[in-house]
Amino acid sequence: MEALNVERVKKSFRSDMMFSSKEILHGVSFSAREGEILGFLGPNGAGKTTTIKIILGLLRQDHGSVTIFDRPAGEKRSMSRIGYLPENPFYYPHLSLKEFLEFCGRLSGISNKKLDARCEEIISLVGLDRNKKQKIKSFSKGMLQRTGLAQAILHDPDLLILDEPFSGLDPGGRKTVRDIILELRNNGKTIFFSSHILPDMEALCDRTVIINNGAITKSIGLDEIFRIGENRIEITARGCSSKTLDDLRDYLERVDNKDEETFLFVKKQEYIRTVIQHIYNSGGEILKVANEHPSLEETFMNLVNGEKASAEKASEKSNSENEMKKEEVS
Repeated sequence: MEALNVERVKKSFRSDMMFSSKEILHGVSFSAREGEILGFLGPNGAGKTTTIKIILGLLRQDHGSVTIFDRPAGEKRSMSRIGYLPENPFYYPHLSLKEFLEFCGRLSGISNKKLDARCEEIISLVGLDRNKKQKIKSFSKGMLQRTGLAQAILHDPDLLILDEPFSGLDPGGRKTVRDIILELRNNGKTIFFSSHILPDMEALCDRTVIINNGAITKSIGLDEIFRIGENRIEITARGCSSKTLDDLRDYLERVDNKDEETFLFVKKQEYIRTVIQHIYNSGGEILKVANEHPSLEETFMNLVNGEKASAEKASEKSNSENEMKKEEVS
């Protein structure tokens, strides 16, 4: 069963000063399977927050559908299975952490008999045992983020929706949150989260959905990222002259230099022996040969930059055609 299914969702907003409306989401479709960590990646203004609000029933789509465990989003039964951490959560500053979680637990329908033990369990899980009686107004940004995660998982939801869960966390806090997310996944929970911290997303996600300009541009699994780089070989060498590199130009994708080391990216597997032999014959030294794969960040930037270049090219072509038409008319 799919924990979350977003199907051909469109959403437009009307300007306050104009009668026309602008479409923000252009038929967004993706799904998250049960027990999966699905990343949601895109630049600012791509439509991530609007999509999340529609999933949560905070906005209504103009077209398309959203289902949560095969039930329409927005139904009470569906919402009870979701835990949500917004990017900028609000807390009652004069409550202690324990009081705040007790308040959230009652709103979620946790019985008074179970509430105290559950609050203690979650406070320990997020690493805030020493702060449970402390007023929230005195919390640091990282402590507030862990408080938000605590309230999101307090009622033991089956689907977690986390918007920038690593924001404001120090390295120790990020590790704590990563470990919690992985533990939840191992317990069969589904996690759908957006983040701009790509190394964390790459380390956690089973798949990543990339959205740009209100449309899904790619759904990619980490295994696919590894396959992209199966034939990408990096040779680290020392003592490569400019003539040596020039002789190898047809065998290399690119060459990078750092201090005394040269990094040569070989186009094909069958070229490795030729490149290594030529470097040795030219008096160079081979330090390392490795199969490399592009990071999630590289994949993301290549997609976004490729779309941007295509859009600019299309705009230039349109402008050129308009100019030609004007000249014909005149």
